[in-house]
This record gives sequence, structure tokens and C-alpha cells, in this order.
Amino acid sequence: MESSEVILGIDLGTSYSTAAAVVGGKVVFALDARGEPCIPSVVHFPRSGPPVVGADAEKMRATDPENTVFGIKRLVGRGVDSPAARLLDACSAFKIKGAKAGEASVVIRGAERSASEVAAVILRHLRELAEARFRRKVGKAVVTVPVTAPPEVRDAMVRCGRMAGLEVLRVVDEPCAGALSRGLAAAPPEGRPQLVYDFGGGTFDATVVERAGGSMRVLSAGGDDCLGGDDLDLAFARWIGNAVQKAHQKDVTHDVVLWDRIQRTCERVKRALSSSAEARFHVPDAFATGGREQKIDYLVKREVVDLLWKELVVRSLQASVETVRQAGLPAGGLASVLLIGGTSFVPQVRSSVAALFKLPTTIEEDPQTAVARGAAWIASQGSMLA
Repeated sequence: MESSEVILGIDLGTSYSTAAAVVGGKVVFALDARGEPCIPSVVHFPRSGPPVVGADAEKMRATDPENTVFGIKRLVGRGVDSPAARLLDACSAFKIKGAKAGEASVVIRGAERSASEVAAVILRHLRELAEARFRRKVGKAVVTVPVTAPPEVRDAMVRCGRMAGLEVLRVVDEPCAGALSRGLAAAPPEGRPQLVYDFGGGTFDATVVERAGGSMRVLSAGGDDCLGGDDLDLAFARWIGNAVQKAHQKDVTHDVVLWDRIQRTCERVKRALSSSAEARFHVPDAFATGGREQKIDYLVKREVVDLLWKELVVRSLQASVETVRQAGLPAGGLASVLLIGGTSFVPQVRSSVAALFKLPTTIEEDPQTAVARGAAWIASQGSMLA
């Protein structure tokens, strides 16, 4: 590796987090022990020893969900009464607390930890992975936030970086970073506005951007910070829960371990349904009735989940249309649509966007890492955003 300073581009995601840097003119990712750039945004707090982050922490959701935190991005810089906090509280086994003013906290093993503190654990892990990959100290980063993030969330991200040993040089909107995921040379032609449709794990962002000279500028921005792939998983899990209730008179939501297993299985089946018309939902030894272990086993067809997810996808489309309207473009003024974020893998999402806008649609080659790649380019060339 060359000896020049490495500045990270970091996408702290609700479901997965990624760090990258431009080295030798190419984007290079910080990889975990699996060799993967997308690190599960999960932190497990054991009885003793330091927190566990990533794939190893995610495994602990199956046996110790009360002390395994996921989705922390939804709490960073937000109060306990925020819609995002209530949404996370509805699907998690760990407890969320906090005063009416100030940032929400999670209660782990009887102690409160602020959302920023937990998020900083993830950022520190990414920094350490980067230092191992690049074989040098890393102390600076560009971090990203949802386009709808208020000032307190942006300030909290700077605070998270500081706690993780990183100087945050810039806080960038996720769709803007996504639009620059392949560098400015691959951005839309000058004067051709593009809609960036960013459907992530926990938030949805819609942004109209335009290339002006050597940088990109935002014409309008909107979205929904309580809409993401996790909400598709939750809708799917509730459908499974209703089916189990009808078949066995068992309320799976009252069993925190089983409910977490069901939600995680829903995510896996969702991914499988992105490439197949049907997939099996299977949770062995789910619960006992009459002294016998019962499994949950269904063959799920894509058209079934399409109905479950229709309302959520429509919400994303409505936010997109409103964002385009706010840009004040003339008829036919929008040139194209760029889809990024892990939820853009869902076929229903792709087809719905194409049907609505009837424009050239680009789906990022790896939509899940697009934001981190763009942040890395911005970190290496700070003038890319107006």
C-alpha cells in the first residue's frame, strides 16, 4: 500500500455498514473476517469482555437478543418518542429508554448506553478493519446520513466519529454519495437532472441531483426516515405470525427469541425471492405444543410478499414524486433514475419505479455499497459536491 493518508468514506447503515477508501485511484473496501464489505450493523454486549460487532454479533440474536443491539442508526440523534425509535422498539428484544429531550438509549445488562455510544462501537470496528486492510493508522472520515436527517442527527454522527477515534471531515447526504459511487467521471452528463432513489435498510431517500461543472448539486430532497427494508421484513414477519396463530393458537411475538428468529428468516427469504419466484420459510424447533416440537415451514411465493409490501413501496414512490415536483423541473426535465440501497434488489421495487417514471433506469452494480463508494470518492476529492 502507498504511504499517503487514507480518508474513509463510511456508510453507517441500519442493517449493514460499509467503509471504503480510494487508494491508487480505486475504491478499496475494509473487509471483515468473511472477506465481506457489508458488515451487519449489530453489536452484542457479552457478560465480560469488549462488545462484539458484525456477523459474530448477529449470531447472538438467536440466543441473547436482549443484549444484542441492531438498527441503532434509527436512534442516533433522535429522542425516545421519535417515530424511528418507536418503530425499532416494536421489533426489538432490547429495551429503549431516554428522557423526552435528548438522544434515546438502549438498556443492556442493566446499564444505559446512548445510541451514539453504540453506533461509535460500529464505527470503531470499521476503522480497525480499515487499519488492518491498509496497514496504517486511519483517523479521518466522511460519513453519510439520510437526506432527511435533521441537524441533531448530523451533529450526533460527528460525535459518534469522535468517540470512534475519527475526525469527521464532512457529513454527506446518502443519495448524493450514491450518485457519485463511480466517481464524477461516471456521473450524469452536465445539466441532466437525475433522481436518486435510495431504498436502504432503515430509511428511504429521494434526491434530484444535477451535475454542474466539476461537482454535483442537489435540486430537491425528500424521503421517509421510517421506511426501509427492515419494514418489509417486519410486514412479512407479521404475516408469518398470523399464520402460526391461526394454525397453532401461538402468539410468536410474545417469545422474544422466536420473534427475532422469524424476522431474521424473513430477511433471508426476502433476499432469496429477489432471484427466485418462490422460496421456503423454515424455522425448525420453533416452539412446543402438547409436548411436541413444532416447526414453521411455508413455501412463500413472490406474489404473496408483493401484496404485503405494496403499501410500503407505494410510500417510496409517493415520496419520490413529491421530491421531483419540488425540484420545479419542466415537463420531461428529469433525465434518468438511479436506484441504490439494498432494498432496490427487490424486483417489485425495480418494476414499480420503472413503471412510474418511464425513464432510463440505472440499477447500481452493487447498490448496497454505492453510498460508501461515493463517500470514499468525496473523501478523496472534497470538491465533488457543491
